[in-house]
Amino acid sequence: MAKKSWSVTTDEGTFSVDLKGSKVSINGGSPERLNRFAKKTHFIDTEYTIPLGNRSATLVIQSMASPVLAYNGVNCATGEPWEYQKIPVWGWIFLIIDIILAPFFGWLWALLALLVSAVVIRSKMNVGVKIILCILLIVAAAAMGLMVGAAVGVALS
Repeated sequence: MAKKSWSVTTDEGTFSVDLKGSKVSINGGSPERLNRFAKKTHFIDTEYTIPLGNRSATLVIQSMASPVLAYNGVNCATGEPWEYQKIPVWGWIFLIIDIILAPFFGWLWALLALLVSAVVIRSKMNVGVKIILCILLIVAAAAMGLMVGAAVGVALS
Protein backbone atom coordinates (compact mmCIF):
# COMPACT_ATOMS: atom_id res chain seq x y z
CA MET A 1 0.00 0.00 0.00
CA ALA A 2 1.33 3.41 -0.92
CA LYS A 3 1.77 6.07 1.70
CA LYS A 4 -1.37 8.09 2.38
CA SER A 5 -1.49 11.32 4.43
CA TRP A 6 -4.31 13.40 5.86
CA SER A 7 -4.60 16.61 7.84
CA VAL A 8 -7.37 16.65 10.46
CA THR A 9 -8.48 19.77 12.33
CA THR A 10 -10.28 19.26 15.63
CA ASP A 11 -11.11 21.69 18.43
CA GLU A 12 -7.78 20.62 19.95
CA GLY A 13 -5.70 21.58 16.92
CA THR A 14 -4.52 20.11 13.64
CA PHE A 15 -3.23 16.56 13.43
CA SER A 16 -1.34 14.92 10.60
CA VAL A 17 -2.11 11.24 10.07
CA ASP A 18 0.16 9.16 7.85
CA LEU A 19 -0.59 5.60 6.76
CA LYS A 20 2.13 3.44 5.27
CA GLY A 21 1.39 -0.23 4.86
CA SER A 22 -0.18 -1.43 8.08
CA LYS A 23 1.28 1.34 10.25
CA VAL A 24 -0.09 4.74 11.25
CA SER A 25 1.92 7.74 12.40
CA ILE A 26 0.22 10.68 14.11
CA ASN A 27 1.94 14.10 14.02
CA GLY A 28 5.18 12.51 12.80
CA GLY A 29 5.39 10.20 15.82
CA SER A 30 6.71 6.69 15.66
CA PRO A 31 4.61 4.45 13.39
CA GLU A 32 2.21 2.12 15.19
CA ARG A 33 0.62 -1.04 13.82
CA LEU A 34 -3.04 -0.74 12.90
CA ASN A 35 -3.94 -3.78 15.00
CA ARG A 36 -3.10 -1.67 18.08
CA PHE A 37 -6.21 0.46 17.46
CA ALA A 38 -9.85 -0.49 18.12
CA LYS A 39 -11.38 -2.02 15.02
CA LYS A 40 -14.61 -3.24 13.46
CA THR A 41 -14.31 -5.81 10.71
CA HIS A 42 -16.87 -5.90 7.93
CA PHE A 43 -17.27 -8.09 4.85
CA ILE A 44 -14.68 -6.36 2.65
CA ASP A 45 -13.23 -3.66 4.86
CA THR A 46 -12.07 -2.80 8.35
CA GLU A 47 -12.67 0.36 10.40
CA TYR A 48 -10.01 1.54 12.86
CA THR A 49 -10.51 4.20 15.53
CA ILE A 50 -7.53 6.57 15.41
CA PRO A 51 -7.13 8.77 18.52
CA LEU A 52 -6.56 12.48 17.88
CA GLY A 53 -6.08 14.02 21.30
CA ASN A 54 -9.39 13.53 23.13
CA ARG A 55 -11.18 13.00 19.83
CA SER A 56 -10.96 10.21 17.28
CA ALA A 57 -11.15 9.71 13.54
CA THR A 58 -12.23 6.60 11.65
CA LEU A 59 -9.78 5.00 9.24
CA VAL A 60 -11.46 2.62 6.81
CA ILE A 61 -9.26 0.18 4.92
CA GLN A 62 -11.30 -1.08 1.98
CA SER A 63 -10.68 -4.04 -0.25
CA MET A 64 -9.60 -2.84 -3.71
CA ALA A 65 -10.10 0.85 -2.84
CA SER A 66 -8.16 3.70 -1.31
CA PRO A 67 -8.25 4.04 2.47
CA VAL A 68 -10.54 6.74 3.88
CA LEU A 69 -9.99 8.79 7.01
CA ALA A 70 -13.17 10.42 8.32
CA TYR A 71 -13.66 12.84 11.19
CA ASN A 72 -17.12 14.01 12.35
CA GLY A 73 -18.75 12.56 9.24
CA VAL A 74 -16.38 14.28 6.80
CA ASN A 75 -13.85 12.61 4.48
CA CYS A 76 -10.54 14.22 5.50
CA ALA A 77 -9.12 13.98 1.97
CA THR A 78 -12.03 15.55 0.08
CA GLY A 79 -13.94 17.53 2.69
CA GLU A 80 -17.15 15.86 1.50
CA PRO A 81 -19.68 14.24 3.83
CA TRP A 82 -18.85 10.60 4.53
CA GLU A 83 -20.54 7.76 6.33
CA TYR A 84 -19.90 4.05 6.34
CA GLN A 85 -21.90 2.43 3.55
CA LYS A 86 -23.51 -0.84 4.55
CA ILE A 87 -24.21 -3.50 1.95
CA PRO A 88 -27.91 -3.24 0.99
CA VAL A 89 -30.24 -6.27 1.07
CA TRP A 90 -30.16 -6.66 -2.72
CA GLY A 91 -26.36 -6.71 -2.53
CA TRP A 92 -26.38 -9.53 0.02
CA ILE A 93 -28.70 -11.48 -2.30
CA PHE A 94 -26.15 -11.28 -5.13
CA LEU A 95 -23.29 -12.20 -2.84
CA ILE A 96 -25.21 -15.27 -1.60
CA ILE A 97 -26.03 -16.27 -5.19
CA ASP A 98 -22.30 -16.06 -6.02
CA ILE A 99 -21.51 -18.40 -3.12
CA ILE A 100 -24.32 -20.83 -3.98
CA LEU A 101 -23.19 -21.07 -7.62
CA ALA A 102 -19.55 -21.68 -6.70
CA PRO A 103 -19.70 -25.51 -6.60
CA PHE A 104 -21.53 -25.60 -9.92
CA PHE A 105 -19.45 -23.16 -11.96
CA GLY A 106 -16.08 -23.21 -10.24
CA TRP A 107 -14.76 -21.58 -7.12
CA LEU A 108 -12.31 -19.33 -8.96
CA TRP A 109 -15.03 -17.67 -11.06
CA ALA A 110 -17.46 -17.46 -8.16
CA LEU A 111 -14.78 -15.87 -5.95
CA LEU A 112 -13.98 -13.35 -8.68
CA ALA A 113 -17.70 -12.56 -9.08
CA LEU A 114 -18.02 -12.26 -5.30
CA LEU A 115 -15.16 -9.78 -4.98
CA VAL A 116 -16.16 -7.70 -7.98
CA SER A 117 -19.81 -7.71 -6.85
CA ALA A 118 -18.73 -6.39 -3.46
CA VAL A 119 -16.85 -3.53 -5.14
CA VAL A 120 -19.75 -2.78 -7.50
CA ILE A 121 -22.22 -2.71 -4.59
CA ARG A 122 -20.07 -0.14 -2.78
CA SER A 123 -19.47 2.04 -5.85
CA LYS A 124 -21.18 5.40 -6.36
CA MET A 125 -23.04 4.30 -9.49
CA ASN A 126 -26.81 4.35 -9.88
CA VAL A 127 -28.50 1.42 -8.08
CA GLY A 128 -30.06 0.15 -11.33
CA VAL A 129 -26.64 0.04 -13.01
CA LYS A 130 -25.18 -1.77 -9.98
CA ILE A 131 -27.88 -4.44 -10.14
CA ILE A 132 -27.36 -4.94 -13.89
CA LEU A 133 -23.59 -5.25 -13.37
CA CYS A 134 -24.11 -7.84 -10.62
CA ILE A 135 -26.40 -9.87 -12.90
CA LEU A 136 -23.81 -9.68 -15.70
CA LEU A 137 -21.08 -10.81 -13.28
CA ILE A 138 -23.10 -13.87 -12.27
CA VAL A 139 -23.75 -14.73 -15.93
CA ALA A 140 -20.08 -14.20 -16.84
CA ALA A 141 -18.88 -16.33 -13.90
CA ALA A 142 -21.30 -19.10 -14.83
CA ALA A 143 -20.24 -18.95 -18.51
CA MET A 144 -16.54 -19.06 -17.60
CA GLY A 145 -17.15 -21.98 -15.25
CA LEU A 146 -19.07 -23.86 -17.92
CA MET A 147 -16.37 -23.21 -20.54
CA VAL A 148 -13.62 -24.39 -18.21
CA GLY A 149 -15.69 -27.44 -17.24
CA ALA A 150 -16.30 -28.27 -20.91
CA ALA A 151 -12.61 -27.83 -21.74
CA VAL A 152 -11.62 -30.14 -18.89
CA GLY A 153 -14.25 -32.68 -19.99
CA VAL A 154 -12.91 -32.67 -23.55
CA ALA A 155 -9.33 -32.98 -22.34
CA LEU A 156 -10.21 -35.97 -20.15
CA SER A 157 -12.04 -37.84 -22.92
